[in-house]
Amino acid sequence: MNNVGATVIILLVAAAVRLFVIPKFTLMPGRLQFFLEQGVRICDTVAAFLVKAGHALKRAAVGFVRGLVRAGRAIGGFCTRHVRELIAWGVVIGVLLVLCLMIPAPAEHEEINVAMRDAVLHEENQISLFGWRNVNPALIAAMTVSGILLAAALLIRLFLVPRLSLVPGRLQLVLETIINLLDGLAGVADNKSMKIPFIGAYVFAAGVYIFTGTLFELFGLQAVTTRGTSVTLPAPLSDVNAAICMGCLSYLVILCGGAVKRGRKGVIAALKEFSLPISMSFRLFGALLSGLLVTDLVYHYASLSYGIPVIVGVIFTLLHAVVQTYVLTMLVGMYYREVTEEEEPKKEPADFSA
Repeated sequence: MNNVGATVIILLVAAAVRLFVIPKFTLMPGRLQFFLEQGVRICDTVAAFLVKAGHALKRAAVGFVRGLVRAGRAIGGFCTRHVRELIAWGVVIGVLLVLCLMIPAPAEHEEINVAMRDAVLHEENQISLFGWRNVNPALIAAMTVSGILLAAALLIRLFLVPRLSLVPGRLQLVLETIINLLDGLAGVADNKSMKIPFIGAYVFAAGVYIFTGTLFELFGLQAVTTRGTSVTLPAPLSDVNAAICMGCLSYLVILCGGAVKRGRKGVIAALKEFSLPISMSFRLFGALLSGLLVTDLVYHYASLSYGIPVIVGVIFTLLHAVVQTYVLTMLVGMYYREVTEEEEPKKEPADFSA
């Protein structure tokens, strides 16, 4: 009843406007005529916008349907060409899923808060270092990564460096690209104040160590703990001790560079940034530990442990490897430039008294 009454009122108002207002319209509109004309323009604009939006939605829907059809045809063609491979993969995945469901859960299940606490403090899962003392897995990971990098450096020095030429091969081109990339991030290549060769070597070594050490946990190397269980070796910098060492070493390089380049002024300039080692250390530690904890959290729950940890682990690891390498090399280069650049002499104002 209310809708019928409102409709009747609207029709009566429209009839009154048509009979008594519109015949009195003039070239110089009054207030009522101006109000009606503006309302008509607004309605026309809204209607045109709705028509355009409708056409755009129609085109988007047609494009989406055509894309689905093309994707379906492509998937169908791929499945037709690789029927045997897909059947084999399906059988393998089905067998693995059945085996995972058939394997009984362990009697003693570690709680998630205990697992995360141990990932930070390493109080439970410790490894015996040559029977001398018990250490956390991050130290074994750090020693392994350092050994791999030292062996790679020795091989490069013995077999690649003597064969360097003006026309680089593939391996030489890759090595030069990595060096130029890290020097560019740190600003070593285009800064005249960086005349100490050690800063370029340190930036390269620190960047390669962070990147390699972060990717190290993707390989899933296992070690036996003192309790007889196996544990996956984490990224070396996910331990706060390694992160603090990296931050303090970077700060020491900056401090020594300032002392060599500018003497006492450089040392004072470096000491002003007293919070730099703390920020560098906990930035590395927090970023890498967060990825480790998220991966442990996903692995802990059986409902999330099928396929998801692979995606989550790879994404977090690659992201942290790239970002943390970029951040540390850039920060070291930036602060090193600040403490080693000579201050420009102040120009004395010209004397026009003569």
